[in-house]
Amino acid sequence: MTKKDALTSSVDLLRLVEIPDSEIRVNQYPHELSGGTKQRIAIARALSCNPSLLLADEPTTALDVTIQAQILELMKGLKSKFKMSMVLISHDLGVVAETCDRIVILYAGQVYESGTAEQVLQNPKHPYTEALLTSVPHLALRKGRLSVIPGNIPNLIDPPSGCRFHPRCKYAQQICIDKVPELEVMEEGHLAACHRARELKLVSPVGD
Repeated sequence: MTKKDALTSSVDLLRLVEIPDSEIRVNQYPHELSGGTKQRIAIARALSCNPSLLLADEPTTALDVTIQAQILELMKGLKSKFKMSMVLISHDLGVVAETCDRIVILYAGQVYESGTAEQVLQNPKHPYTEALLTSVPHLALRKGRLSVIPGNIPNLIDPPSGCRFHPRCKYAQQICIDKVPELEVMEEGHLAACHRARELKLVSPVGD
């Protein structure tokens, strides 16, 4: 590809991600661009290779909610346009709920729950999933404090025995300390790794 062709292709990609005045923007430095524009350019760079799978790691971090919504709508539209799959990595469960078909919950490097977005968000089976959901601001919370997850993330050089979440889990029992839980099927397509998954009645504001 010649330099001229590369420039033309770059401008086309900037137009694809809906950046106005693309011919001007393509020659600007990062410090001259807004956070939302820089995020769109990052998406354009990822699309330049016509991928079948797009990995989006915290794509809305440090953006205000209006720009977040625009970026998510853009990514969903591009996913359909390019007929590609997308793996979204995020701590923002609001973003996850709006974007993902399936969810995998990881803690300290291990998978603790997976299923459809509806299964995981409305019917959580692992205490960590419940803790994440109840620590997010919700319209139903008119009064009172937000729930918090006590303690700190573990040292992965010397992780806790058994379930790695047990030092922070209010449901932990001796078996959680002694034995690593295995992923088990809770219902079709919904798996969880918790010794007490079948007996606990976990709550979710999403299902309210």
